[in-house]
Amino acid sequence: MQAKSASNVKIIDVSHHQGSINWATVKSDGVQGAFIKATEGRTILDDKLEVNAKGAAKDGLAIGYYHYAHPENNDPLVEAAWFANALKGFRAQFPHVLDVEGKASAVGGDQLSQWCLTWLQEVERLTGHPTMIYTGASFAKTYLNKQVSSFPLWIAHYGVETPMANSTWEKWSVFQYTSSGNVKGIAGNVDINAMERDFFDKHVHLPESMREKEYMLKPADANKIIPFLSAAYKATQDPEAREELHRLANELRKASGQKEQ
Repeated sequence: MQAKSASNVKIIDVSHHQGSINWATVKSDGVQGAFIKATEGRTILDDKLEVNAKGAAKDGLAIGYYHYAHPENNDPLVEAAWFANALKGFRAQFPHVLDVEGKASAVGGDQLSQWCLTWLQEVERLTGHPTMIYTGASFAKTYLNKQVSSFPLWIAHYGVETPMANSTWEKWSVFQYTSSGNVKGIAGNVDINAMERDFFDKHVHLPESMREKEYMLKPADANKIIPFLSAAYKATQDPEAREELHRLANELRKASGQKEQ
């Protein structure tokens, strides 16, 4: 597993637990995308799905949707159909996500990986959209095998720079590194994730002219400089100075192929 880095894209994941979200303010805090809970099991629909999807899209964030699985109770085809039906009419940039954790461990070993594989393949068949897996680092190491290794990994491991390794995946595409993050526009804690830049670009379909290779300044280098400008911004109360520091930070973002904030 690789460590998170300055070039990673800031992504959050949300559900009804976050309540009412000011998506424009979320975006102003450097968040470029969100995974939104859609469904759980075979009957549960997140009651903030529609409002979160519309709000995030309106303010220009890239979007993905996730399904919290209950393999210990249900057939994968039934849960796949429930998720796919719930998302009719919703547009996603990121792959659809199977969230497997918790009591799913009761299924165990090869049987659980087969359950996940069936769900992932069925959702791709029903939606024509790619899929990926979310799980905890310890859960991945203990319960998921090579049957699902071809699907991108979204891994959770808090309080570390590098998530725990496992024998199924060599690298992560998304890394949830805290469940107690603070983001402007959201009251209370929220999960914050690092997404690999190439994964973001692949799924958000940035035009070729926006790719990193077209720029002399790499995002990783720009993101090392911007915090110093942010610190200077916070240290001064002069409106003109703050406006200039904000402009300079955005110039660095543009020069490195990143979105302005």
